[in-house]
Amino acid sequence: MATFNYTAKDMSGNTINGTFEAASKNEVIGLIREKKYIPVDIREERSGTKLNKDIDFFEKKVKLRDLALFCRQFATTLRAGITVTDSLDILKKQSTNKRLKSVVEVLHEDVQKGNALSYAFSKEPKIFPPLLVNMVETGEVSGTLDAVMDKMADHFEKEFKINQKVKSAITYPIVVSVVAVAVVVMLLTFVVPTFVQMFATFNAQLPLPTKILISISETLKSFWYIYILVIGVAIYLYKKYKETPEGRLRVDRIKLNMPVFGDLNTKVAMSRFASNLAVMINSGVDIIQAVEIVQKVVGNDYLKTRLEDVKDGIRKGYGIGMTMEQNGAFPPLVYQMIDVGESSGTLDYVLDKVSDFYETEVNTAISQLTTIIEPLIIVVLGFVVAFILISMLLPMFDLYNIIS
Repeated sequence: MATFNYTAKDMSGNTINGTFEAASKNEVIGLIREKKYIPVDIREERSGTKLNKDIDFFEKKVKLRDLALFCRQFATTLRAGITVTDSLDILKKQSTNKRLKSVVEVLHEDVQKGNALSYAFSKEPKIFPPLLVNMVETGEVSGTLDAVMDKMADHFEKEFKINQKVKSAITYPIVVSVVAVAVVVMLLTFVVPTFVQMFATFNAQLPLPTKILISISETLKSFWYIYILVIGVAIYLYKKYKETPEGRLRVDRIKLNMPVFGDLNTKVAMSRFASNLAVMINSGVDIIQAVEIVQKVVGNDYLKTRLEDVKDGIRKGYGIGMTMEQNGAFPPLVYQMIDVGESSGTLDYVLDKVSDFYETEVNTAISQLTTIIEPLIIVVLGFVVAFILISMLLPMFDLYNIIS
């Protein structure tokens, strides 16, 4: 996938600038025509130099919290009657995030040159998601940019809270698991060899569990680099596989169906899907265009392909809810509620409620996940430690009988 900057004309003859992520120029032409624009110029955005990439690597990333604060401050300055150009000048001085500050400086320069704010945003796809770019474009056309920025601030704050909750739920078991593995490795490399020397001194007959444990200990102590190499290769192959279209699709599908974490991943994805689609529809964005934007921000390639089916269904005249029910990727609550929203003409309101519901469900799922994982880790760790202790104690009983 590459990033293409385009210039097009609408039906009134106005010049439209924007950006698309696509595989080829022909795909970009198709996307432009779907918006009922006439393509004029399409250029592929070239990646920066290696030096710039290295600088980007060390720079502080722009988090959702920073983006929410940026949108909130932007809305406040616009509501106070300050122009877009002056607002950007104020925001670049206030920003504490160096990466965002440098980007806002570029935005300020672009707008000063006469470019639309949405076009300036679209040139920074790694900072500003497609949802924000399209919402800004809608706000510019309707003259409600301040309201749009406020709405986006609320949206990014909500996304940030959900992400933080998920991270906090995952961090605890990861930390405990790492500590547990470290303890076991220390036992195998430092404690077990001491007992092995003692058993060898007395020529003790070793039971099978002790032999297995000693073999693991010796290989870990002598060939530790092989373990590290195998783990490193496994991680490398996994990342490479995940970079392929088939790999991303399969991994993302597994994420939604895996034990324990699958339910949480599904609820997070549904909350994100409903929240983003509600924002777009509430702002008057065309439903097909709204689904296209949601595809880019939903964060799951499997759901992205299923949403392609939803777009096809809409083009054929079917309802969103009916198409979702047929492709089987969405929970019944989602497509049933969407059916109700479509029938009553309150789709944006219903999607907001679905998003709120799944946000609550995410909180519940995180609490349940913590409740399940804590005892599970303790049981697994207890089993491993018990195996080590028993394997060491069994020969000692034999030694005691020999000495007696």
